[in-house]
Amino acid sequence: IQNAVDDLYSYFRFLKYDPYSVYNSFCSMVKFPISKNPSNGYRKLQAVLKAIMLRRTKGTHLDGQPIITLPPKYVKLKKVEFSEEERDFYSRLEADSRAQFQAYADSGTVKQNYVNILLLLLRLRQACDHPLLVRGYDSDSVFKSSIHVAKELPREQQSCLLNCLEASLAICHLCSDPPEDSVVAICGHVFCNQCISEHLTGDDNQCPATSCKAQLSVCKIFSKATLKSCLDQSFQNHSDMCSASESSDQSELVEPQLTGRFDSSKIKAALEVLQSLAKPQVSSPNNVFMEPSVTDADLMDNSNSTSFSGASNRLVSTCPVVKEKAIVFSQWTRMLDLLETCLKESSVEYRRLDGTMSVAARDKAVKDFNTLPEVSVMIMSLKAASLGLNMVAACHVILLDLWWNPTTEDQAIDRAHRIGQTRPVTVVRLTVKDTVEDRILALQQKKRELVASAFGEDETGSRQTRLTVDDLKYLFRG
Repeated sequence: IQNAVDDLYSYFRFLKYDPYSVYNSFCSMVKFPISKNPSNGYRKLQAVLKAIMLRRTKGTHLDGQPIITLPPKYVKLKKVEFSEEERDFYSRLEADSRAQFQAYADSGTVKQNYVNILLLLLRLRQACDHPLLVRGYDSDSVFKSSIHVAKELPREQQSCLLNCLEASLAICHLCSDPPEDSVVAICGHVFCNQCISEHLTGDDNQCPATSCKAQLSVCKIFSKATLKSCLDQSFQNHSDMCSASESSDQSELVEPQLTGRFDSSKIKAALEVLQSLAKPQVSSPNNVFMEPSVTDADLMDNSNSTSFSGASNRLVSTCPVVKEKAIVFSQWTRMLDLLETCLKESSVEYRRLDGTMSVAARDKAVKDFNTLPEVSVMIMSLKAASLGLNMVAACHVILLDLWWNPTTEDQAIDRAHRIGQTRPVTVVRLTVKDTVEDRILALQQKKRELVASAFGEDETGSRQTRLTVDDLKYLFRG
């Protein structure tokens, strides 16, 4: 449940749980009573759910004892201040986005422009992480095994797939966001590169789009570069094309040239937390993070990246071996690319895990992180934080950005706070003051309260869903 109690109706109908499986009865017996008297209405819904729902959470008790005993988890919200340049960039972007949303609202076309509005929100959220994320460079990653398949497709189909990819209303059928590194399947459905790569590593290769039964594989997923090259008949040499595209990607995406101007405040804040883990830790939960041995001015000076990197390297070289490990999550692989560069410059040993990696590569990254003492950081895509992944070697979690559904973040945190963890887990959520992230936090809390009201408890266990029109209005207008 994320938007309304209506989300439950499909389950009642699937279970044929009369009388609630009939929508009119569901409305008269559940929905309308909640709208008239929420307290009594939710108590009735809790009684209905209790009869048909099997659900266990970390807070569930059996014979008066918790079914699982875990170390405590401490969540800290750390507000980051934009640099002057970042604030100016964000303010202009926000003003333009508000004006565009108001234009849709005035013309009564908010619903028709749902995807365009999501794109406006995406840019605002990315601007909170790093200005480079908003600049819109496209990696045009090439699926090498799909090139031959693309060449064999009729020209009309190549053109049709490219049109699907370039459509302004394209949206990822897995995460329901405007796609990052967009790719298109042979059936015409558009996905984030990472989302579909993650999906194809499982046993189910059927297209995840609703009502689509197409069987997919890596060779049936096409990037914009592949399709454009086919249409331009520029495949003179397969290997030349791959190497040229890859070298372009390497210079533009994997190793961006960061300067003080583009070292974002969030990345600096994350590095400050990571560097502090090299200091002896205090057992008090109210003072989990020790102050670094360099000054705050060294770490937070936005005008001089050289002094910042130098201070970071001095800290690493003089501190003892890190004994407490951390996982850093972000929704965007490009943000991981930028963070990766800073970790290299700071001589921090790390591993990376995202949805584009093979199963073998993921397993090796997890094994190295769990077993090698010198590997102190795992940078990880939020979308790759799948259930069952065990990362209890870490007792610190850093969330670089916010997701609409708070349970997605909870699942990521549970990679460290799970059975096998013997130490308290500290979670740092990095947000920027006076931005859209403040409203996302409030929206998350509202959704948590909705679930808690329906289930009669504080724990959540819902799936991500679309933002409602009311949610969009709140995020833009407050």
